[in-house]
Amino acid sequence: MNRKYLVDTTTSEYLCVALKKGRDWVDNNQKHFQNFMDSRPEKNKADFELLTGEFNDNSFFEKWIRNGTNYLLR
Repeated sequence: MNRKYLVDTTTSEYLCVALKKGRDWVDNNQKHFQNFMDSRPEKNKADFELLTGEFNDNSFFEKWIRNGTNYLLR
């Protein structure tokens, strides 16, 4: 299954924001989105940005989870 993520490369926390079901994207974790954004320690810096991307489960695991990131939300 493909998912869209926001990844904070400073804290290595991430949030899945959408799931691909068939040909459509379905919002995910929207009730946690604002809390996630508010809790970013670097959010007030001028060059603050989050990494975004679309990954299938295996490639996200290989790129982020195996390399020591923290799982924040499913």
